[in-house]
Amino acid sequence: MKKKIHMANVLLLLLITLLGVATTANTVSAATAAQTAKGMRVYVQNKEIHPRAATVVQGGSVYVEFRSVVQALGFKFKYDADSKQITATSEDASFKVDLKTKKTFVNGSLYTHNSNIPMVIGSGADALVALSLFEETNYINADYDKTNKLVKVYEDLQGKPKKADLKKIQALIKAHYQTLDGFKSIDKFEMKSWGEYTVMLADVSFRKTETELLDRVDHVTLEMEHKPDASWMIHNIEINDTDYLNYTSLINKEVSVSAADKMAIRELLAAYSKAINDKDVEAELALQDPANKTTDYEQEIRELREWSNRKYDIEYTQEQVVIVSFSAKKAVVYSIYTLQANNDPSKFKERFYSLTSVVKSKDKWYIDSNEGVALGREVVK
Repeated sequence: MKKKIHMANVLLLLLITLLGVATTANTVSAATAAQTAKGMRVYVQNKEIHPRAATVVQGGSVYVEFRSVVQALGFKFKYDADSKQITATSEDASFKVDLKTKKTFVNGSLYTHNSNIPMVIGSGADALVALSLFEETNYINADYDKTNKLVKVYEDLQGKPKKADLKKIQALIKAHYQTLDGFKSIDKFEMKSWGEYTVMLADVSFRKTETELLDRVDHVTLEMEHKPDASWMIHNIEINDTDYLNYTSLINKEVSVSAADKMAIRELLAAYSKAINDKDVEAELALQDPANKTTDYEQEIRELREWSNRKYDIEYTQEQVVIVSFSAKKAVVYSIYTLQANNDPSKFKERFYSLTSVVKSKDKWYIDSNEGVALGREVVK
């Protein structure tokens, strides 16, 4: 009997000892984690949050509690205890954390930054993930300031715009064009790139006005700047190309012009055609509006003609000339002409449609080089 009591006491003492060791080990582990995260602060969108689980630095990587961060970013969070999966979704991105396999997915794609570094620490709804996971969305940044023990997760102003941002951008662009005469609609919005500026492509339609003879569609590139306060502004607009609609109808839109002015304008355009065919740059310059001529402009014309003369023996032929707008000092001429390379007739022959502006100065008509518009072109077979 004494022996049995002795053995029972030994077993009891052994159990107490083991429990004590386990308790001590857990205490040390918790103390170590607390020491690692001591003083660590987490900010999301410049606001401090207080995660349920402490932030951990392990193997040089920082791990934050996933739930608190994504909820602060506006994601819908869900934990499925049966499948051991965590998901977070928003209008712009999705995350999935598989706690069984420790695999992470961003927008449906497996994310593997470094196979030697775990992406997930812990289990359950309070699991931690590596900071790098958030950056895979293209619009979220995650930084760790080791000196000040700060973790910052925030939307990158130079990152990919969210769907809400695109709506703001479209509204801003539309508001801009609604201030312009003849604006009809914006028929295409497309994001080309993002970075320092978000670059948008748009097709903008205009109705003809008193100063515009044709309906048109401008194909434009817009640089959008994301301001520090998260608002947007148009930084730059560039018209890449313009489609003028139904321009061939101008052949029937001739306006009433005095016989003297009509003859003078037609003679001006005929002289211009002859100057090009004769490769006479001085004669061509003499036909330009004196108000537009500068040393730089004249040099530019000379260089252009020198290049074209070296490259092509061009024949310039006017087919039709119709005055479609006229006032005492200014007229607009609808011209149809062809260009052909005489040194190689098989190379090209093209027909061009254009609007040429002419101005009257001291009772003489000149070509206004600043106002010409190319309407269209076609290959002549």
